[in-house]
Amino acid sequence: MLKDGIACLLKFAPREAYIDDLINGHLYMNAAGYYHGLPGEQGDPLEASMAPGACLYRYTCLPIYCMYTVRENDIVNNTVNIPKRMIQEFGCEDGWISIVQYASFARLADRHTTDDGSIYAHGPISYGVPGPKLIHEIFEGIPHNLVIKTPKYAYQREYRIIGTQPVECRLIPDEKHPGCKIEEYDHAELDLGSGLTGFSWKVSVASLEEAQGDLMLELSHQA
Repeated sequence: MLKDGIACLLKFAPREAYIDDLINGHLYMNAAGYYHGLPGEQGDPLEASMAPGACLYRYTCLPIYCMYTVRENDIVNNTVNIPKRMIQEFGCEDGWISIVQYASFARLADRHTTDDGSIYAHGPISYGVPGPKLIHEIFEGIPHNLVIKTPKYAYQREYRIIGTQPVECRLIPDEKHPGCKIEEYDHAELDLGSGLTGFSWKVSVASLEEAQGDLMLELSHQA
C-alpha cells in the first residue's frame, strides 16, 4: 500500500465523543463483514470478497477503522476541499471532523504493527480489481481483499487500519425475512497506548464554509 504524499488523515463522525476517542488514542473498530448490511454508500456487500464480483468472503471478522486520505497535492493555501457527499452519506452534517497529521500517526501505528502487535496493516485503500496473483495469495492466507475495493468507492479515499484479532460473529434471525438468518458481529476497541493530542485537532462541520458544492477545511494547526 503506497503511502507517499499523504499529508493528513481525516475522520468524519456524527458525534464529538467519537472524535475525542480517536484523539485519545482509542479506536472503535467494526468487523469488515459488518458493512455488508449497512444502507447507502456506508455499506459494501462485497467487502472482504475474495474475487471480483463474487460473494465469497474471507477475513470478515477482522476489525477495521476507516479514515479519509488527504495528500499534499490536495492542499491549496492550507485548505482542502471535502466533498459534501462524504459528509451527507456518513450522517455528519451536524458532526465533527478530526484532522490527524499523517507522519506522526503512522509512527504511532507502526509500533503496533509487529508479529504480535494489534495492527495487521495500515494504509490507503487501492481501488480496482485484484489480479490472479493477489487472488491466489488471498486464498493462501494474506488478506489483500481488505485493502482493495471496487472503483465506485474511490471518492471515499479511504485509509484503513486493520486489526489482528478477529471478533466474534453469530447468526441471528432476520426480522425482515422470516426463516432466514443474518450475521451479527462484535466490535473491537484498539488502544494505541498514546493520545494524538500533539498532532491532531478537531473542527465542527457547521463551522466550515461551502464552495462549489464542497466544504472548505482549513488545515491550520489548532491542537
